Amino acid sequence: MTQAGGSADPEDGDSTDSGSKRDSSGQPCPECDETLPAGARFCPTCSTAIDEDGTAVDLSEVDGLVPEDPTELLVEDERGLRRASGRIRALAGLAVAIPLAPLVLFLVGAVVSLSVWTGALVFVTAWICSAAVLSRARVPAEAFGRSLYLMAVGTLLLPVALAVGGVDSWGETLSISFDTLAMVSLVLAGALVALGSFITGQARKRVTGDRRGFESHREE
Repeated sequence: MTQAGGSADPEDGDSTDSGSKRDSSGQPCPECDETLPAGARFCPTCSTAIDEDGTAVDLSEVDGLVPEDPTELLVEDERGLRRASGRIRALAGLAVAIPLAPLVLFLVGAVVSLSVWTGALVFVTAWICSAAVLSRARVPAEAFGRSLYLMAVGTLLLPVALAVGGVDSWGETLSISFDTLAMVSLVLAGALVALGSFITGQARKRVTGDRRGFESHREE
């Protein structure tokens, strides 16, 4: 309260200070009484989960939602090499093959005339076929590296496709000469090959080399 003369009641100030001190001091852990920061939801000492009211949370109900064996996403072949499961490799192949479909569509469309339906058929066929090839990689990272190799091949074929389909008309539209297009395609293809080689090499090391992933699940 405010007293006569505009002076504030000291009791109000004391209550405000004590409230701020309680907020900043945090709360004790309900299991080990360790002092935790305000708003903490986990005790680093006893690994107890805490709800908003400061009481312990029983996590036994959600134990079944977490897979007990993370290695179920991996399989091991007869040579002892780890590889992703078939489902993971199929999904990775479909994902990394997406950029290849429009590239193939452009190459085919530069040579022959395509309708809407034939263009859609070429797009889907290129996507599925590329995904089938890339899904044979052992891990998703290796599939991505191989997709860069295919992108490099498609990039090298760009000048050839434009020359077969009529480079003059394309050149007028793109305002670029055939030699310049061939040089740019060669540089881009080289960069894609270099990047694909690096990514593929790193992925293979994760599976077979000293940098092999999932170290905690390796047999001693």
